[in-house]
Amino acid sequence: MSQPDHPLHRTISTWDEFQHAWNGLTNFLLAGDCVPFAFDMPAIEDVIEEIRRDPDARILPGTKGDSLNLTDIAETFRAIPVRDTLGMQFQMSHFKLPNFYAPGQLFHGFEEQVMEPWQGALASAGFTWTRCYPIIFISGPESATNYHMDRSHVLAWQRHGTKRFVGLKDPARWAPLDQRVLPGGEMARPEDLADEDALPYEMHPGDVLWNCILTPHWVEAADHVTYSINISHGGLRLDRKLAPFEQELEDWQAEHSGG
Repeated sequence: MSQPDHPLHRTISTWDEFQHAWNGLTNFLLAGDCVPFAFDMPAIEDVIEEIRRDPDARILPGTKGDSLNLTDIAETFRAIPVRDTLGMQFQMSHFKLPNFYAPGQLFHGFEEQVMEPWQGALASAGFTWTRCYPIIFISGPESATNYHMDRSHVLAWQRHGTKRFVGLKDPARWAPLDQRVLPGGEMARPEDLADEDALPYEMHPGDVLWNCILTPHWVEAADHVTYSINISHGGLRLDRKLAPFEQELEDWQAEHSGG
């Protein structure tokens, strides 16, 4: 994958490299030994149709802005012929992919072909975790998941179309502790955040990116429908140590639990 020339753009291809990079603050690509999985994805129309029929699907407008737009458009979106959805703005996600693991469904075999190899590789490299599960994100043309941050480490695996995944060169500057502890990762893009502060990656089918926990980012679709499979990790530890931002969050929660 060709990226704009920038010293912070990195591709990690060995587990030794990953062990030294996973708990940092800037995103990087994964390749080689760090992508021990493969899966043949169905056609985009089938993905949209089956995902949107499931009651656990979250369907939002996908309009670009300075913060997340959480307006529920599920009822309207489900009534539109699937061929017509390919040209409209929307953002659809599903956090329970095992709903589609049965024979004949979209992700039959996903656990054996993707999750087990990935978790096995993590464990062999000395990692432990408290949660590790897949999510699908589907975006219509010119749609976006706006400025936010996740309480998880995310492996983003682009599967169809092109997305621009934009992190920041200095996340700690834009997300101090008092923002990182807010629930839901919901935040507004700072007015003084400039283009030169961004660290973008153009994600094409097959590309894999590691998005660091509790760091601000946003994701924009190109001029066609696109989707990725993301693997979310919580409580990820190497040598029993959390990443610094997750440790700070855990310490803050313990201090303010009122127990």
